[in-house]
Amino acid sequence: MPGLESAVVYEPAEEGADVGGDFYDLFTVADHWCFALGDVCGSGPEAAAVTGLARHAVRLLAKEHYTVADILDRLNHALLEEGDEGRFLSLLCGELTPLPQGGALCTIASAGHPPPLRLRPGGEVRAMATPQLLLGIEADARFHVETFELAPEDVLLCVTDGVTERRNGDRLLDDGDGLAALLSGCTGLSAHGVAERVRHAVETFAPEPSQDDVALLVIKASAALRQAVR
Repeated sequence: MPGLESAVVYEPAEEGADVGGDFYDLFTVADHWCFALGDVCGSGPEAAAVTGLARHAVRLLAKEHYTVADILDRLNHALLEEGDEGRFLSLLCGELTPLPQGGALCTIASAGHPPPLRLRPGGEVRAMATPQLLLGIEADARFHVETFELAPEDVLLCVTDGVTERRNGDRLLDDGDGLAALLSGCTGLSAHGVAERVRHAVETFAPEPSQDDVALLVIKASAALRQAVR
């Protein structure tokens, strides 16, 4: 993506697995980019099957120019029509549209998912979406989007609960806004640098390996986006 750095960490909890209950995607649609980060309740082959359904549906609907809110609505109904009781899905879904002055406009919605965090160059960290209902629970659920600007040098960190709920005894990594504090110390790093620092923090938070899938997506805007859209 011209003017936008991106980096991903994806580590299924099940040994030897290539796919788990978490998934991510990042792709272009016309003049903007779409991204998604999801977490299916459960793990193993059954969760992986729902992962495949969700990832395919998000990409297909986005390429048919459905809005972010409509994507969540359609996927919610698709999960309920499957009739697999207890197969809930948390999903963060968004669009990035380049701005003439640099950076990008981000339109995002979170269905029961950990909110994305935006890091400003001065070290300020803020949650950028309000969690809404999980997908696959209520047929009449309605979803809304939130919009903000990702300015040059801003970083957007999106994670699954394998990051926020990484456990060491009675402590979780995100207790006391631990993830925000970690991100605040990442000013000046590239997208890959941020991703690696968060991955390392998850790995070393406890002596034993994580029992949950871990997925995170980092997007950093640069001033070069201004030239890319002229």
